[in-house]
Amino acid sequence: TCSFNIIFLVLLGISAGQECGVGSQCRTLAGVTTCNNCPGGTVCIQETTLSDLYCQYTFCLPQGMFCEGHVGTCCSGMECGLATADAAMKTCNVLSNTATTTAAATTTPAIIIVTEATTTPTATTAASAPCLTEGGAKIGLPCVFPFTNKGVTYTSCTTSGGFDKPWCSTATDMFGKHVLGNWGECNAACQTEQDTTTAAPAACTTTSGADAGKRCVFPFTHKGVLHTACTYAGGFSKPWCSTRVDYWGRHVKGTWGDCDTGNCKVEALWG
Repeated sequence: TCSFNIIFLVLLGISAGQECGVGSQCRTLAGVTTCNNCPGGTVCIQETTLSDLYCQYTFCLPQGMFCEGHVGTCCSGMECGLATADAAMKTCNVLSNTATTTAAATTTPAIIIVTEATTTPTATTAASAPCLTEGGAKIGLPCVFPFTNKGVTYTSCTTSGGFDKPWCSTATDMFGKHVLGNWGECNAACQTEQDTTTAAPAACTTTSGADAGKRCVFPFTHKGVLHTACTYAGGFSKPWCSTRVDYWGRHVKGTWGDCDTGNCKVEALWG
């Protein structure tokens, strides 16, 4: 029995040292902490008075938003379920006419932290649309602002990294730093800033190569080497640059061009 208790306490300590995610159990009903720091935009709270506590969104979930796994409560007049027979995941959907009369009885026990849903349902569901992700690694989640990525702090969606579509972080740590893998492409309701952090000056473009006429993206990493200017790396006779990088700043194969040396900075050649 003593050995069992020691093992249980060790496992509990390991669990409590982990970072929470959206929908994670953050504390048991008995008050035992099971993970640390709910992500931005969420709070550790019960679904019902007799349930454990989970990291749930601080707002009611709007129509079409993912709602499985203890992430939060759908707004007034909606329920969590499959929108169509072939839907892959449950989302918040408007109640059918037959269920409208009993909506209050079904949803009221679950509404714990969002008072707006009961007092001003029109304002909650019809207000300006929330800034959510509609593509990328995490879909249907609210963007977390501000977030810091690679030393740069963002207060709106960004195309940093050479991305075609603006993206945002959906989870940050206790220091406001972006948690790797928790990102998504922003929807039309999000504000997008002009990207000035990773793109080279507009005048620095490619004149030839695989991706001619495109803007160079700096810095970029190629074969483990970080480049902040056009380079001859690889034995090329003309300096070249990357025109697109992935999420980690690595050069995307096939997206390169010869630099306009009249306007682009070029790394020095050594020996």
